[in-house]
Amino acid sequence: MKSPLALPVITKSIHGFIYSMFWVFVPVFLVQQRFSGFEIGVFIGLANLMAIVTTLPAGIANDRIHSKRMILYALIISMFYYLGLLTVTNSILLAGAFICGGLGKNLFNVSIDSMTFKVIDKKRSPIQLGKYLGYVILIEALGFMTGGYMISSFGFESTISIIIILLFIAVFISLFLPITYTFSFKLLEYKKDILQKGVLLFILVVFLFTFHYGAETTSYSLFLKDQFSLNSGQIGLFVGGSVFFVGLSSLFFGKKVAGGFNPRYVFYIGLFISGIGHVLLSLQTNVWFAFAVRCFHEFGDGAMIFSIYYGIVSIFNIERIGGNASIITFAQIMGASLSAFLFGPLGEHYGYYLPLFVSGITTILAGFILYIFDLKTKRTS
Repeated sequence: MKSPLALPVITKSIHGFIYSMFWVFVPVFLVQQRFSGFEIGVFIGLANLMAIVTTLPAGIANDRIHSKRMILYALIISMFYYLGLLTVTNSILLAGAFICGGLGKNLFNVSIDSMTFKVIDKKRSPIQLGKYLGYVILIEALGFMTGGYMISSFGFESTISIIIILLFIAVFISLFLPITYTFSFKLLEYKKDILQKGVLLFILVVFLFTFHYGAETTSYSLFLKDQFSLNSGQIGLFVGGSVFFVGLSSLFFGKKVAGGFNPRYVFYIGLFISGIGHVLLSLQTNVWFAFAVRCFHEFGDGAMIFSIYYGIVSIFNIERIGGNASIITFAQIMGASLSAFLFGPLGEHYGYYLPLFVSGITTILAGFILYIFDLKTKRTS
């Protein structure tokens, strides 16, 4: 991949690898530490809540301050999260660690994406976005597998220690990221960008889609553990193997849209395949059928993630893209945070399959909302 996109891809890939090594195992780790389903939901919800509070300021800051500096801050803050997991057992102190985790992860994602949106060639954005997402997600898939193997073979403490070392490497690489240009706008300008019917619909659909993120965070690994008796290594293979299809889907649809395929259809494909896949996964009793269904779901996720990124590049002015993109990120975090508070206790008391089923339905609902809007638009045009 050509510079200046190369280093952002490498940095995001390392961060994604680190995050995916542990993310899916967080509930398993917390259960092992004897925290309740309610506490797990609160920890994860707090991380998402902290991200909610900081998303919009972080986005606007990336329009006014070089994203490179924001990325460095984010990686340092993330270290406190992993150090907390490694050393803290008190629930209040651990809640503080999760707050650092939510802040660091979100500040990094907002900043690295803002940098990418600014250095990308808009004329070649479909193919470049497809590669950006595809390569990063394929590395994340390896992270799931590596994390599962590490936890199964060496335990949680050794895995977290290695993650901290990798974070130091990411900090070093971030020092060489490109410098992006900065602008300063009044908040009213961002308001004008957002308060358009099509943009508001985009935000609503993204919000409903990310309900399934909360279900995955609180219940996915526990569902695999309880339903199929998978150990950490097997969970890593299951999750990582299926996540490959997210990366492949992003690469595929990037090429399709670059070749003239209607990006609106990619939106539909993503929503319906993702939603149906989650519903079907919740009903599976055979691990191999479950894996096949999960790959199907992840292919839909890849289409949807590409659609979100392509939508941001297509809709918003490049000078305010950091702040405007953060509003889309805000909607995603709100969906994941609210659903985490709901799905944590729901899974514990009624079965870990139920959050997957319910979140699949909300994703399908988002597809129908988009379809109804498109029908009304065609009739009035």
